[in-house]
Amino acid sequence: MLHRHGHVVEYFWDESWAGGAAVSWEGVENHDVVIMFQAYSPILERYYRTLHPNVIFIPMLDQFGVWQGPLFNLARFWEPFQGSKVISFSNAVHAISVGAGIASHHCRYYQPVAERDLSDMQGLHGFFWLRREDQIPWKTIRSLIAGSNFDSFHIHLASDPGSPEPVLPSEEDIKRYRITTSTWFQDKVELYGVLEKANVFFASRMEEGIGQSFLEALARGQCVVAPNNGTMNEYILHGMNGLLYESTDPQPLNFYNVQALGSAGRQSVSLGQRAWQEGEERLVRYIVTPSEHLYVGKYVHQSVSPTFCSRIESHLRYVARRNSIARRAFSFLRR
Repeated sequence: MLHRHGHVVEYFWDESWAGGAAVSWEGVENHDVVIMFQAYSPILERYYRTLHPNVIFIPMLDQFGVWQGPLFNLARFWEPFQGSKVISFSNAVHAISVGAGIASHHCRYYQPVAERDLSDMQGLHGFFWLRREDQIPWKTIRSLIAGSNFDSFHIHLASDPGSPEPVLPSEEDIKRYRITTSTWFQDKVELYGVLEKANVFFASRMEEGIGQSFLEALARGQCVVAPNNGTMNEYILHGMNGLLYESTDPQPLNFYNVQALGSAGRQSVSLGQRAWQEGEERLVRYIVTPSEHLYVGKYVHQSVSPTFCSRIESHLRYVARRNSIARRAFSFLRR
């Protein structure tokens, strides 16, 4: 998007999540805008605003674990970003950011609508990526589909690093739901080949940052089944364009209308994608606008600090002319 608007973008990759190096602040501070997507550069100063006039943080909802309840006070986490800006891809993140006193621009992303329409697919055909055994295991999915006759069901077995070993379906389940499985594909095209055979897509995580996988499913016209958590419940209205369930008490769902739900989901993506494109210029304008413009009279930012420092120096000179101790202190500071 920034490229389309004539800006030059340089990328820095944070490897600290895998035990590697974080992106050093010294390596990025000379850019006109510093955009930190989920990861952020460590700094010795208390606030980013005192170091740079235009710092943007893009947090992901899933990094806060909201679905687990209030785990910790976020005040210390947000402190360095006071006076900077946030881009929120979630209603919940937007509310959290604004509640912390930080300027936030909320936008909802949508995938382009897929060419293939699955609304004419007959029967029930499920797809589930068993990604996190500790979040959504097969037994949860089995509870949701109890009493429904699925003509086929594919389980993709590719766990996230560090997640527990998945508990596989029983022989009885495999026979009853005609379950097939796959592991990691070397080519994403192979994964899409399996995905497109399903008209019911089961979300794989309790919470998403944006939720690219289920957004792709909506764009394909699949009926998305997801926990009633963000960001899924920010895109899906239960019984309108998908199905939601309570993760603490998963109950059997009614799948009689999956074709209509899939079509409605696809239509919501079409409308949402248009809104996303129409909001592009507003988003770019927000990105290039220095942070201080959103905090007029509230904070001293790096971009105005030279003037501020000049005023402080003038005041010190005034005091020094009238006080010998201050004069010696001022002389020492100047050296």
